[in-house]
Amino acid sequence: MVSVVPLLAGVLFLAVGGYGVYRGRRMRAETALMEATETTDALAVTPGPVELVGRAEPTDDGPLPAPFTDEDALAAWWEIEEWEESGKHSSWRTEGTGTYATEFVLDDGTDRVVVRPDGANLEFDPDTAWVREIGVDDPLPEPVERFLAMDSTPGGPREAFIKALDWGQQVGDRKYRQKLIRPGDEVYVLGTATRVGAEEFGGNDFEVVAAADDGHRDAERFIVSNRSEAELVDARSNGTLYLAGGALLALVGAALLVAGLAPGLLAAL
Repeated sequence: MVSVVPLLAGVLFLAVGGYGVYRGRRMRAETALMEATETTDALAVTPGPVELVGRAEPTDDGPLPAPFTDEDALAAWWEIEEWEESGKHSSWRTEGTGTYATEFVLDDGTDRVVVRPDGANLEFDPDTAWVREIGVDDPLPEPVERFLAMDSTPGGPREAFIKALDWGQQVGDRKYRQKLIRPGDEVYVLGTATRVGAEEFGGNDFEVVAAADDGHRDAERFIVSNRSEAELVDARSNGTLYLAGGALLALVGAALLVAGLAPGLLAAL
């Protein structure tokens, strides 16, 4: 007879361990890639993988509005949490989260390069983090109201069925969080450089993208951040721990699967 509990535990341990191995390998690979890629002056960019550091400025199309404040942004991360109650249990639940970005110009003092962040791994400086809790009955600031009116966002908060019985933290209270890459921030970019209008002879203007079909090698990763390279590397310092821990959990999961299947296999013999 197959033992169900070890089987379920084995599948869980394998899933968690597999994710740990995947994340650890990715963190180690990105660290090695950043450390192995030398920072290039914008004036000296050539087609292919490139690492750049410089000041981020809007293109002629301008910046985007920040999600919840009256600020300009070149890239943004947002999250909305809402207080919910169910019987004896209550907690903050994530209603929605996401990122968005627009193309910008990176200027390092030697030249200017356009960065098109579609497909990039956007990493935000924690110092830009903004959070505000707004009660369900409180008026929403205009930027928040404008953001919630968009179809791709969670919309307005829910309210308690009987509001007179809801006190303290109320159903529908929300926390709004955002992180930004602002115009003027110093940014780190690791990606693929390609000539703008590369089919035209003599075109020397470059842009950085996720991948380019121009006959040159693409970068293995596309990272755009207003953190320094040292900070990005430090944020991945636990890669080996994730890898080792994930491998250990996966081995435990495999052992549990064997233990769960063994009685049935022995009975069949």
